[in-house]
Amino acid sequence: MSRKRLYLRAGLYAEGRSDYDFLLPLLDRLLPALASPLFPGTNEVEASLPIDAPPPAQGERAERIAAAIADRWTECTLFVIHADGDGDPASRRRSSIDPGIEAARRACPDVVTVPCVPVREIEAWMLVDGEVFRTLLGSGAQPALPAEPEREADPKLTLGRVLKEGGMRRRPEHLHRLFGEEVSLEALRRLPAFQLFEAELAGAIHAVARSQGWSG
Repeated sequence: MSRKRLYLRAGLYAEGRSDYDFLLPLLDRLLPALASPLFPGTNEVEASLPIDAPPPAQGERAERIAAAIADRWTECTLFVIHADGDGDPASRRRSSIDPGIEAARRACPDVVTVPCVPVREIEAWMLVDGEVFRTLLGSGAQPALPAEPEREADPKLTLGRVLKEGGMRRRPEHLHRLFGEEVSLEALRRLPAFQLFEAELAGAIHAVARSQGWSG
C-alpha cells in the first residue's frame, strides 16, 4: 500500500521583480523546513511559482490578485500574497492584501492564502545575516548590520550602504536571489514580521493537509 503524502506548492504574488527574486527561493527553503516536522517523511514540496494576472492585466490590485490565483488554481496548493508594509503593516495588509483574498474566495472558496508583509520593505529581511554578506564581500568582512532591521526607515538604502562600505561598487544582478537562497532562517526568526509570516505559513500547511484528507 502506498503511503499518503502531503503535496505542497506555493504560488507567490509579489509587488516587484526583486521581491520575487528574494521570496521564491526563501519559500522553497521555508516550506520543507515547516512541513518536515509536521508531516515527517510524508511531504512533497514543489518549487514555488511566481504568479500574476494573465494579460491583459487590468483593474484594481484586488482584482489582479484574484485573477492571478484563479489562473494558477490547479497548479498551487497555497498562495502567498506580498506587500511592503511601508511602516504600517497592519494597514497595508487591510488595504493591499485582504481585498484580493476576499475577491479570490468569491471564485475559489477553499483557497489557502498567506499574507507576507515586512514592516517596511523586504530588504529588511536581508539585513539579518552577516554570513551572506561575507559570501559577497569576502570572508573577512565585518558588515555593520542594524540590530533591529525592521526599525530601519529605508532598508533599501541601508542595504546599499552596507554593501558599499564593504567595498562593493556594483550590485550583482541576482543579489536578492542570493539572499533568498542563503539567509539564515534562524536569523530571520528574530524579526516579528517574519515570525508572523512563518506562523501563518505553518497554519496554511495544516489547512492544505486537511483539504487533502489529513486529520488535525
